[in-house]
This record gives sequence, structure tokens and C-alpha cells, in this order.
Amino acid sequence: MEFTTPAISPGPTANEAADLQRARAGDRSAFRRLVLVHQDRVYSLALRITGHHADAEELAQDAFLKFHGAMAQVTSPAHLKHWLLRTVAHRAIDRLRQAARQGRILPLEALEGRAEHLAPEPGGDPMAAAHLHRLLLKLQPDARAVVLLHYQEDLDVSDIAMVLEMPVNTVKSHLRRSVEWLRARCAGEEHGD
Repeated sequence: MEFTTPAISPGPTANEAADLQRARAGDRSAFRRLVLVHQDRVYSLALRITGHHADAEELAQDAFLKFHGAMAQVTSPAHLKHWLLRTVAHRAIDRLRQAARQGRILPLEALEGRAEHLAPEPGGDPMAAAHLHRLLLKLQPDARAVVLLHYQEDLDVSDIAMVLEMPVNTVKSHLRRSVEWLRARCAGEEHGD
């Protein structure tokens, strides 16, 4: 399975519930359609959490393989979306923690010029998007996942808590502190990390 730089995801199809049922019954075409609906979202979240294309590709593929094995437990298109986001977010956070323990964190300098996957808003400043991406990579993995799920996936605090399996107040705390820290850095303030 090959993933490309994500474009805007087509979102759920009108037949996603039927495709889920068919896929659960063994229909490979239905499973393929479900992957196509969700692959950009899953890959994009993994990429933004890890900051590395190869890791994101591997994590997205792993999430879909896990979904294939757990299809019987996924009950609806909304459940599928949350299940995939939870799976890829947890795996990406685990990957970052493992890399930190092994001293394999990719230096930020290696990411210079590789912010092409962060498409700025139409008419937006690509330099600002690249700067924000570098700042996001400095956040702790849990905080980064919270920020990305809130602003990229447009999930509310309770949905993020469910996806990441963390208390609502922890999600709120990560979100508040991270946004304050990002605002301060974007404004050029020199506060301690």
C-alpha cells in the first residue's frame, strides 16, 4: 500500500455504512473503498505527529492492517473514524517514545524544506506553515496528538479524550498549554520550553 502526500480527504461516502457491512462479510472491494476514504486522514495525522514520511506511511499501513483484523468490532462509520484515529495516534506516540529511548529522534534541521505536506490555507504564508510545523514537532507526543486532533481533525475535547483514551481534563490541559506555547513562539516571545 503506498501513500501519497495527503490532499483534502473526500470524507465519508454515502455508502460507507454499507461498505463497512460488506467488508465485514469479506468483500475486498468494500474494504478497499473504506481505506480510500480514510487513508489521507490517517496518513496525515501520522505524518504530523511523527514528522517523518516513512514512519507515517508505515503507521498508516499498520492501522489499516489492524482494522482488517478488528473489523468485527467496528460498528459504524463514525466508530471506524475514531478507531483509526485512535490507533494511528497511539502507534505514532509509541513510535516517538521508542525513538527517544533509542536516541533516534530526527533532528529538526533534517525537516527543513520538507514542509510540503503542510499546505497553507489558500493565500496563506508557506513560511508560517513551515514554522508552525517545526514548532509542533517540539511538543511532547501526547500534546502534539491533542493539538492535531483538535485543529486538523476538528474533534472536540470529549472526542479527543475518547480517541486517545485520556481524561477530558488532561486533554484540556494539553490543548491550553500547547496553544499558549505555540502562540508565544509564533509571536516571537522567548519563554522557556
